[in-house]
Amino acid sequence: MDSLNLNQEPSNNVINITAENFQHEILTVSQSKLIVINFATERSGESIKLSETLAKVASQYTDDLNLAIVNCDDPQMQQLAMQFGVQNLPTVILFKEGKGLNGFAGEQNEAQVKEFLSPYLPKPEDKLNQQVAELIQSQNYAEALQPAKEAYQIASDNSLSKKQLIDVLLNLGQNSEAESLLAEIGMVDQDDYYQTLTAKLELNKEAAETPEIQALRQALNEQPNNAELTVKLAVQLHQAQQNEEALSILMAILVKDLHAQDGEVKKVFMDILATMAKGDSVATQYRRKLYSLLY
Repeated sequence: MDSLNLNQEPSNNVINITAENFQHEILTVSQSKLIVINFATERSGESIKLSETLAKVASQYTDDLNLAIVNCDDPQMQQLAMQFGVQNLPTVILFKEGKGLNGFAGEQNEAQVKEFLSPYLPKPEDKLNQQVAELIQSQNYAEALQPAKEAYQIASDNSLSKKQLIDVLLNLGQNSEAESLLAEIGMVDQDDYYQTLTAKLELNKEAAETPEIQALRQALNEQPNNAELTVKLAVQLHQAQQNEEALSILMAILVKDLHAQDGEVKKVFMDILATMAKGDSVATQYRRKLYSLLY
């Protein structure tokens, strides 16, 4: 078996531990990243193989962990291994925030190493949730919709992913979908964030029925084929973030006459679509309906 050069130059997130850099790499860097300490020796095929496996896994998590190689063939590093209570080689110990978390001795394959590290690494939805939280904080709800949906699709049982998606949907006026998701949240997850979202939904519903909208609804009930009234109501609904209903009533006119009111109905329909967020399922649905009429 080819030997592994444990004294190779550091690269990416793989670091060779020395007496000089130990304090920084294992104690300081561990405040922000998971440190995988690999106590290894070139005199053991098992140790060499595990070191190769760990290096391969580490290359897949460059932002989340550092692999710290302790070459126990070096007398100084033997002393360090003794301080950590290492009795057999190879041994792996996980460090985070200056504290040991877990460890194992002996060889493991790539799948086993990933499974062992899994509880200590950020989950895919965690990064998306952080991104969504920042976009919500900056009130950039249109841009937040796509990552919020991705996070929810990855982990629909993650209550934060679900609540953030609801938050985004409510701020984009998608009350129906938001209300359905709210109904799925169990008692154990009905915290202050949940209560805020519930209150926001009620406010959205109230805002959706302004006196102007109520008057236009009544007028349109009396003249259901009046394209001009339909456009006026659609504009009011759009301003109240009720885009799905706005598109629905406009589509009902377009199905009968694609050029109704000299093209004004189609123009308003397309203007509303243009304002809707990327990844908005309602926008996608009605865009397809319009294309089916056009082509």
